Amino acid sequence: MNSKTVKIIVVFLLAFLTGLNFVIFPALGTAFTDSSLFGLSSSQFGNLFIPQVICIIISCLGAPFLVNKWGPKVILTVGLLLMIVSTGILWMLQYWMHERSLLFPILMVLVAFTGSGFGLSITTLNPLAASFFEDQKSSAILILQFLVGLGTSMSPLMMTLIGNVKNWMYVPGCVFIVITLAFILFLFLKLEKGAFFELPGHFKIPSKLWIFFVAIILYGFVEGTFGSFGGIILKNQGLDNNKASLGLSLFWGGIALNRLLFGIFSKKNDLSYLFLASPLLVAILLFFLMRYADVSLILLMMFFIGFFMGSIFPGSIGWGTVEFPTLSVLVSGLLMAANQIGTGIITNVLGNFSNKTTAVFQCLILCLIIICLLLFYLKKNSKIKEAF
Repeated sequence: MNSKTVKIIVVFLLAFLTGLNFVIFPALGTAFTDSSLFGLSSSQFGNLFIPQVICIIISCLGAPFLVNKWGPKVILTVGLLLMIVSTGILWMLQYWMHERSLLFPILMVLVAFTGSGFGLSITTLNPLAASFFEDQKSSAILILQFLVGLGTSMSPLMMTLIGNVKNWMYVPGCVFIVITLAFILFLFLKLEKGAFFELPGHFKIPSKLWIFFVAIILYGFVEGTFGSFGGIILKNQGLDNNKASLGLSLFWGGIALNRLLFGIFSKKNDLSYLFLASPLLVAILLFFLMRYADVSLILLMMFFIGFFMGSIFPGSIGWGTVEFPTLSVLVSGLLMAANQIGTGIITNVLGNFSNKTTAVFQCLILCLIIICLLLFYLKKNSKIKEAF
């Protein structure tokens, strides 16, 4: 059970299941807002995710110091248990549906548990995956993030598979069973703390790492725009509901495919300039998306926007891990938090501007150009060739 191969399989399986568990609450949106079930209002459903974002940010920032003190296995165990408890209690709520006044506050606590568990788990899994591949740290993180993304992409399928919204309890029930089984396997693994997870006794966060932090906040603006308001933006561009949904699927599919291919081919090929140019390529595609109304062309551009965005976030974690090997867990936590900060800000701000598509695109293009400039600045005297 403690061979390196088994450890790799279990860790990467947990990455997929962590992504899957993370989207349970969004996936059950129709059940939560159904008047015959949870009966949440639209504003209540929107507010449901505020504690999740806050808890993810706090747990991502705290995880490096917790891992430094207690090691990766303890912190990953806590993160997984928080998600398992949250999912299990969510399943049990089917027996408390008559207590309408309690449902919303209970759900708020559960999404906070899920957010905390997700932050602790992913922040720990990133360097853990990298530690298995000493000479391919960035590739390992890219593939791990591909699996996380694959898990989160299951959200639209969950309710489709169960059919009737009144069968909502089968979603948390099935996920609870699968992630609990994986958790039991994980408990049998022997994971040493090792120097890879230790922070120096006294350290100052390097200025370059703060630049990565700013770049990923800006990236979070772009990803959050498409994640939360992509459907509205595409409908403003003239697409109907079905085509807008297809466009978003192509966008997320492009992100996942890029992470997989980057993780595979960066092992033997120099992809550093493709990585550095990716924000600029996305900006160019957004410029054309803003100007053209042909549906087929828009759908094609959505795929390539996602594709060229795919490596920016996990690639930055991988590059930062190579650049600052003594701060690998801190790199993971800081950049995970940066992504959530960017996504959280744009999700709460963009609601007032979602119909001003041109202005939104212009702001995103500016963000992407700044990201590109920051990455090229970071390239000076860096170890980017080792990362890609």
